[in-house]
Amino acid sequence: MEVIVMSENKGALILAFLAGAAVGAVFALLYAPASGAELRRKIREEATEKAEKLKEETQHLKEKVSAFKQTAEEKVGEITHKAKEIFEEKKGALAETLEKAKEAVKEKKEELTEKFFKKEAEEA
Repeated sequence: MEVIVMSENKGALILAFLAGAAVGAVFALLYAPASGAELRRKIREEATEKAEKLKEETQHLKEKVSAFKQTAEEKVGEITHKAKEIFEEKKGALAETLEKAKEAVKEKKEELTEKFFKKEAEEA
């Protein structure tokens, strides 16, 4: 989960940087000596260039997040499968141990019952 948060923060940082660069470029053009038409053309070009760069960065970030998601889903699947295997293995061993314990208790009960009745018969 922390990696996702770090990726989101990194993406937000990139977007903030690009937005700041775009604003800086616009201010630089506004204060540079140029005609109105030339200035508007430069602003349009800069805005288009920054928008394309922003699209590329956004797409790149989406691809990274998608790859991370796929890897995480695969790992979760592997871990879940392994956990189920271990559970089934331990469940089988526990059932076997429980069955042995039941048998031992049954034998001990029979032994004690036999001793008790034998002692009762001797005393009578």
